[in-house]
Amino acid sequence: MTTEIKVERILFATDFLESSRLALDYAVSFANHFKATIVMLHVLELSQAAREVETATSRPSLMRKVGQERLEVLAKGVRSFGIQVEAHVEDGIPSEVILSAVERFDADLLVLGVHGVHRGLEHLLIGSNTEKILLSATCPTLTVGAHVLSGVDPKLHLDAVIYFSDFTLEATTAAPYAVFFGKEFDAPIEVCQLLPVTAENNKRLKIELANDYCKSIKSVLVESDSEWCRPAFQLEHGMEIDQIIEIAQSQHAALIVLGVRTESQLGRHLHTSFAYNLLAKATCPVLSVRQAEAGSTKEDG
Repeated sequence: MTTEIKVERILFATDFLESSRLALDYAVSFANHFKATIVMLHVLELSQAAREVETATSRPSLMRKVGQERLEVLAKGVRSFGIQVEAHVEDGIPSEVILSAVERFDADLLVLGVHGVHRGLEHLLIGSNTEKILLSATCPTLTVGAHVLSGVDPKLHLDAVIYFSDFTLEATTAAPYAVFFGKEFDAPIEVCQLLPVTAENNKRLKIELANDYCKSIKSVLVESDSEWCRPAFQLEHGMEIDQIIEIAQSQHAALIVLGVRTESQLGRHLHTSFAYNLLAKATCPVLSVRQAEAGSTKEDG
């Protein structure tokens, strides 16, 4: 069943850092294009002292007041563009609160700024909370990294959309979104295939993967272009992240689209440096689309 894609409510989560400011520019641009409402969310991780003050006085702590004031300043600025804005300050663990907010506010798109945090020698977190969000959000997540150019025009124009696939069902789940944004902004779509390790030296498996991929694409796209099902158009596994970024730059890509799930090739890389580097180094926003779990009712189409 095909997915009915709409962008009517955009959830923008902010921690007030520079990366969030740039992400807000894109949230505003997309809201302006789709005439969507922006739901602004700031998550407080109150200290024990602050909690005690609020409990004892039944009044908001200074930390809460500051968060509310800063969020309202952002909301007022966005409203000046004629965009409807809701502003919410909530308590809790950021990733959990944001994931809950996606459901409660019926978000069609989640927008986040990306800043990397190291944990151990090889594991990099995408902003300390974004990794969990990417793998769990029930709506597409638009991440904006530090290398994305600032000064975005509210009347956003996309020169090109690059869709990355690894021949998995998770990847085909993202295909309708690549087509949707390509059509919305009248932008050409480049399709790049990342071949799984198990198929590198297995010609028969390559053919099977290509055939299965074509069937999946046809099942999620009402109108499939032949290029989406061209087995020869693929990238070998092992392509360096800088090469992928170079492709995006050479095609003047304004948006990278990919599907994620922990079991997929790209999904597994979310636990290493691959996704962090892609999201952190990309010079354009990255739209991550997670495959819905079996039995999910969100966006059934």
